[in-house]
Amino acid sequence: MKLRRRQHASSQRGIALVVVMVMLLLTTFVLLASNRVGWLNEKLVGSESDHERAFAAAEALIRDAEMDISGRQSNGQPCAGNASFTGCRAANAAYFPFGKGEDDLDIIAARLAPGFMGICRQGICLPETTTQLETAGAWTAQLANMQAAGASYGQFTGANPGAAGNPLLTAGQAWYWVEVFRHSEAFSNNGFASFAPLPDTQHPFVYRITAYVQGRKPGTRVRLRSVYVRSLIKA
Repeated sequence: MKLRRRQHASSQRGIALVVVMVMLLLTTFVLLASNRVGWLNEKLVGSESDHERAFAAAEALIRDAEMDISGRQSNGQPCAGNASFTGCRAANAAYFPFGKGEDDLDIIAARLAPGFMGICRQGICLPETTTQLETAGAWTAQLANMQAAGASYGQFTGANPGAAGNPLLTAGQAWYWVEVFRHSEAFSNNGFASFAPLPDTQHPFVYRITAYVQGRKPGTRVRLRSVYVRSLIKA
């Protein structure tokens, strides 16, 4: 009788040990799953924050490019008041056209020739068509070359990147390019141009601004586009 009791007690202790081990294993799985969920949430929040920061930097670049095109500093004042400058650009370099004649475009084209694809330099591009840069794969395979031909925040308007409160604008991870198109009836029926506002006859140009920002995370990239006209046609 005593032997049977000992065997029964030993069997109960064995079962209890198995139950404890299973419970410990389940608890470990729960803790690991909880930690993984927390890590994934933290990663997701970090990615969203990085994307929002990059998007805000792209918007700031668009505004800076518009000031550059208009020949004004970030405070709204003219960039320069002497003959050595055309708007915010040195008169002996590539600049944005301020008149309506073809002479400006010929001069600009000649000064862009040493740049990327012979059409982009210091953030100014003079493509032959609205799709030339897309067809060339400039935004993917040739992005490094495009970055070298881009303009950075405040480079020409004098805006202070540090004062903007966005570290991506000061880290060499943000650029903009402005494609210059002369408005015409044929142009207005071509792709994005059909949605562009009509410029006045004294300044018949439409500008397509592209801002590109590389976030702090390798997978964070923002490309933002805007169409800008300096002077709208008067009704």
